[in-house]
Parts: sequence; structure tokens; C-alpha cells
Amino acid sequence: MKHIRYIFPALFLIFLIMITACGKRSLTGNTDIRMGDLEITIGQISHEGLVEEYLWDGSEEGLTIDIPDVTDEGEKITELGGFKNIGVPDFFGIKLKPFDEGFEEWTGPYGKPLQEGTPEWEEANNARLEYMKQNPLYEKIVDYKGEDESLYDAPISFEKLTFTINLGKNINSVDIYGGFVNNPYVGFRQDDGSIIFYEPAVYFNCDEQNETFYSKDGILYSRKDDEKQVFQMPYPD
Repeated sequence: MKHIRYIFPALFLIFLIMITACGKRSLTGNTDIRMGDLEITIGQISHEGLVEEYLWDGSEEGLTIDIPDVTDEGEKITELGGFKNIGVPDFFGIKLKPFDEGFEEWTGPYGKPLQEGTPEWEEANNARLEYMKQNPLYEKIVDYKGEDESLYDAPISFEKLTFTINLGKNINSVDIYGGFVNNPYVGFRQDDGSIIFYEPAVYFNCDEQNETFYSKDGILYSRKDDEKQVFQMPYPD
């Protein structure tokens, strides 16, 4: 009978692990989730959300970023950038959404991944290219190589691109990466062939119930000392 005493706790532990594995949160580390175009990390201990990245679709409508108060599971979203791990900064960044996002034809029967180079893979890749071509920005993105115009096949110019961030009431930490993730600029080829490189700038609207920050004319301030918050990413001119 004494062995039975240990069987039930063991079964309960296995059940708990199964629930965790099949569920949405991890017991062994932080959990990464996606809400719309926001990538969020849920802290293992805090059970609160840190917004890591925003995936911009290149549209004018996408220049507005809404930071919700809670996740779909009810966890408070408290940080726009911050510290994902002790002592390791994790700045919030903006990244251009991949053109092939949403394409889901890379698996064969039983969900098995297609082997690269096979006829099935080639067929899926051709379908992927056709899918990407539906994006109006396809083949209009120009990689930034430097400020020397001779590096490009057309005249270049630089402009700031303002992202409006609507902060929720629970945000108590804001740390923002400068430029776009992996590149300081995103280049768009215009209809006349010229290239404009855009540097992101940030304009804030802050929920009036937020106890840590407030905003005025797009600038974020600390409620504690009325200090202007400055980030690597600039405010608009």
C-alpha cells in the first residue's frame, strides 16, 4: 500500500505536465505568444506580458500600434520592452512583416514537412512566390547599404516615419529600440523609381488611467517626476 501513496502524486505531476505541454503557458520558462501583430513574452514568474516586437505590414493603417491592457488569457501587459531575463535588456522593436506570412503549404500528409528540392517542395515554393506577389510592396523594398547615393540605382532621400503607440493602462516600463529591427531604415521604391529610406519615430497616446506615464503632444512623461522619456527611437520633429 505504501507504493500507492507515491503513485497518485506521480500521476498528478504527469497530468500537470501534460496540461502544460498542451496548453499555452510554460512551467519551465517564459512563454512567447502572438496577439495580432504584436509578439509578447509572458514571464514565467510574473505571469505578466512584455511586448517585444510589432510586425508592420507596410500600410498607413499599420502605423498605429495599440498596446492592449491584457492578453487573451487575462495576463496584464506591463512592459513595452524591458528586461526579459535578469540583467538582459529586451528593447521593443518594429519589424517589417514577412511577405510570406500566412502561407501554410509547407507540409505534406500527416503534417510532415516537405523536403527541400522535391517536386512537392518546388510546387509549394512557386505557390509561395505567387502569394508574396499579392503584397503591394513586393519588389519595392530596398535594402539600406549606406548614405552614398552611388550604391543605388536611383536617387535616394531620408524621411521620418511616425508610429503612433497607444499605451494601455498597465504599462509601467518602456524601452524602445532605435531604427527598425535588423536595419536602421526601411527603403521603399517610389512610383518614379526614386528610393525613400524611412527612419521610425514614435508618438505616444497614453491611457489616462496609467499610473506610471502620461503623454502630452505625443511625448511620454513619467508621472513620478514629470521627466520626459527619451529612447533610441526619436520623437517626430
